[in-house]
Amino acid sequence: MIPVAPFSLIFLLLITLGPLALIILLVWVVLLFVQPRRRTNFKKNPWPRILCLVPLLLLAVYYSIFQWDAYQYGKSRQEELASRQHILKEPGRFAGVEMPVGTELELKVWGDPDSVSWARFPQAVMVGDAPVMSFQRPRPDLADSNWQLQLAADTELEGWQCDGRQTLEMQQDFSVESGFTFVSCFLAKGNQISAWSPYAAASNRSAAKDFVLDLPAGTLIQARPEGTLYTNGERDQDRWIVRIEADGLQVRAWGLPLERAYFSVDKNKELLYLSRAQLAQEIQLGGFNYLVGTELSTPNYRLFPQWPLLLRMQLPAGENQDQVTARFHDLLNGQVLDAFH
Repeated sequence: MIPVAPFSLIFLLLITLGPLALIILLVWVVLLFVQPRRRTNFKKNPWPRILCLVPLLLLAVYYSIFQWDAYQYGKSRQEELASRQHILKEPGRFAGVEMPVGTELELKVWGDPDSVSWARFPQAVMVGDAPVMSFQRPRPDLADSNWQLQLAADTELEGWQCDGRQTLEMQQDFSVESGFTFVSCFLAKGNQISAWSPYAAASNRSAAKDFVLDLPAGTLIQARPEGTLYTNGERDQDRWIVRIEADGLQVRAWGLPLERAYFSVDKNKELLYLSRAQLAQEIQLGGFNYLVGTELSTPNYRLFPQWPLLLRMQLPAGENQDQVTARFHDLLNGQVLDAFH
């Protein structure tokens, strides 16, 4: 049971009953005004009616005062926000960004250039290596927080073609020359990754054919400049995480139609492994039938250094036989590998 302060319940009750009390009072006053007989009855015996009306009047007054205070607070809040929203009459540098004349911006604390919360530009402005039309900045006191920026057009960043209609994320970093580092963006058309990365080299890699995955527009790219850090102090080579997760997005890999797919990619945009995906269509593989929604993955090359070219198919709970929860297929021929059962 969740404890609730009695004052909160009383306050909620007063605010809930206040509008009803106000309506009843207004209806009663109107009826008293338009019906002479009601006025006559009230004059003959007013006290019982007054005793009934007093609680309603108190509720109505309390509710009216509350609404007035809320209105005054909202009005003062809007006036405060308006006082911090400005259009630049001359160019200036705010929060590390050169802003032209006509820029609309809002400062959390007027007079403090580093307190900019958002800005909209009359023409494209370079923020880091990206031409943008606006940005929304997180609170300055939050560490490792990301800027939300609107690109002026499709732009190539870090080797990826980013969609100018979608949000770009960057992080302010004064240790680099541009002042910003790329965090993530949604891709436009024309992006690809290839396989396999040399970091995932293994005994059966030499037999695998080279292939290229065409990434659909709307794919989310996330940067990992340092790679995943493991508990033993080692770092992975996953410079990028490719997330094909929006509704309707699909990619075809190894002849399999995939959705909700998450690829780990090295600095050269070569595939390390598929961490997770779902089948977008029913398929047959190695003599087995797999339904839409079946989860699959390829092993992390660190866990199976001799077998990166495996495909792990997760079995539904109702199909588990003898505690077998997954089947492993050789990606080169689709055959089941009994050694991994």
